[in-house]
Amino acid sequence: MTPIEQQTQDLIQAYPGASVTRHETGAHLVEIPYVLPPGWNQTNVTILFLAPPGYPAAKPDCFWVEPVGIRLKDGTTPQNTNDANPIPGVGQRGTWFSWHVQQWDPNRDSLIRYLNVIKQRLYPPR
Repeated sequence: MTPIEQQTQDLIQAYPGASVTRHETGAHLVEIPYVLPPGWNQTNVTILFLAPPGYPAAKPDCFWVEPVGIRLKDGTTPQNTNDANPIPGVGQRGTWFSWHVQQWDPNRDSLIRYLNVIKQRLYPPR
């Protein structure tokens, strides 16, 4: 089993409803239904990110949240986001979060680890 196959299995076991789809670019689109913490204008969203070609040696970078237009509860746009940035090679859109993992060890880190980085960004809202 490849690392992406094993990590996909682990992710789906930990997050029922999650899916990972391989695209012709060689990237894998990861989709996870998620309940946002208080402070957002939405409650139920889908987190999306790409495991790039070459993953896990190539680390994931940035993420998207559907539906488009996620805002803080007071109506302001979250810092470092954009509603008009499509997911490369996929075309599906959401609100893009320019959020980057600082340290990545392809021998230790995983899809779940990257999801935890995303969850830290979403709680508490900034």
